[in-house]
Amino acid sequence: MRSVIPVTGALTLRPLRVDDAAEMSIVLADRSLYQFTGGSPPTPQELRSLYQVQTRGGSADGTERWINFAVVVEGALVGYVQATVPVDGGPAEIAWVIGRAWQGRGCATQAARLLAQGLAADGVDSMIAHIHPQHEASERIAVRLGMSPTDVVVDGETRWEGRTEQA
Repeated sequence: MRSVIPVTGALTLRPLRVDDAAEMSIVLADRSLYQFTGGSPPTPQELRSLYQVQTRGGSADGTERWINFAVVVEGALVGYVQATVPVDGGPAEIAWVIGRAWQGRGCATQAARLLAQGLAADGVDSMIAHIHPQHEASERIAVRLGMSPTDVVVDGETRWEGRTEQA
């Protein structure tokens, strides 16, 4: 995928970097972000360790390709989008997180749509997301991407499915 993906306005996606950890820890510091996923805000060092793994670009066994983009608005990090793409051609699993201060502005929808469009350009035709059934904001984003809920529930989250070219 291209290294920077612009959208109308000031939102862009760019590859996540290890040195994003300090700034991203501030973006992800609001405890309310973890209401549906569990956990707590990560420290800069925890993110640094995570990003050292994620920026490798794929699993050690070669079965998955990892796409991790920082979401940037006017030069500032506001969140991230990611995809895990099985090399066997299965659906990409996508996720998005936008810091509380930037929510409600369309950033998650724009960023997830750009991610899906990039996946489509790379030949990935389907995508899935797992969303807590009470997380209405994420459900709205999935609907905007053309995704639909299924009857599959994994760890309390509903599996949503869609086509990348519909995003």
